[in-house]
Amino acid sequence: MANLRSIRTFVALLAAAIPAHWTLFSAVPCHGAGPLKIGVLQIEDVVPLYVARQNEYFRVEGVEVSLVPFLSALERDSALAAGAIDGAINDPIGAILFDQGRGLVRITSLGLGRTPAEGIFAILAAPGSTIHRIDDLKRVEIAVSSATIIDYVTERLLIGSGLAAGEIHTIDVKKMPIRMQMLLSGAVQAATLPEPLASIAVDNGARILISDDQADESLSQTVLVFRTAVLTERPEDVASFFRAYASGVEALNDRPESYRDLVVQVGRIPPNLAPHYPIPTYPLPQPFPRELYQPVMDWLSSRGLVEALPYETMVASDFLGDSAPQ
Repeated sequence: MANLRSIRTFVALLAAAIPAHWTLFSAVPCHGAGPLKIGVLQIEDVVPLYVARQNEYFRVEGVEVSLVPFLSALERDSALAAGAIDGAINDPIGAILFDQGRGLVRITSLGLGRTPAEGIFAILAAPGSTIHRIDDLKRVEIAVSSATIIDYVTERLLIGSGLAAGEIHTIDVKKMPIRMQMLLSGAVQAATLPEPLASIAVDNGARILISDDQADESLSQTVLVFRTAVLTERPEDVASFFRAYASGVEALNDRPESYRDLVVQVGRIPPNLAPHYPIPTYPLPQPFPRELYQPVMDWLSSRGLVEALPYETMVASDFLGDSAPQ
């Protein structure tokens, strides 16, 4: 047993060091019972999972769950490919690009992003810049992370505000803290950032030009994904997981201020923003809507990033049990 634990630990550590595009372990099957290992990032989207753990909802539902934190999406995806985790919080673009139609994972539920009000991204102008409105962004390089949800939201916001596709110029800056520093130093004139980095930038003189919580439709979402092998071999555990997750959502929505400290800790909210940082209303677990999936898929396929995948190929809708809203 000790040797088995050592092997599993080694695989998990190895997975964190493997680039996401390597597929050495991409077909790892699900081996037996044990805790469901869920990969999480330090973002507010995962707070219901921590509420469920804190309130022992997983225990009540009879499923053991281990929340595995990662510092980056790259590390999370490497672990998912290696089978070191069973599921994860992701976004639809990241999930589709990870899977590429290979049947490795399925989008199993919507996280945040059911409505525009849950959006977290903003396009900002640098302090002291001459950019004051959307039209001023024509042919101005905007720092984004290319081929990601940030890139997608940036383009959708600007086209929705009247810019032509040819007038939108972006520059790839993958790491968000570096992107924010480039914005604040004037190295770039505009950038797209998520919360709480957008609010931090504003506190340091940047200006929000537009944010996706002002859009007419939801543009950014997080989703929960599970490895297909796990869904096949442990459907009852997955259903129990979502029942506990739903209880976490309900507790958080019923008494958000009671969980402010947890939101601040998990979401890495800076102390100066913590007392008044808006806590979102979290949706109950539910299948990722077709009307949100299709624009994402159209965008990815139009850029040649992935061949068009039917909704049913990527989205699973039959693992939520009675936790889905009726």
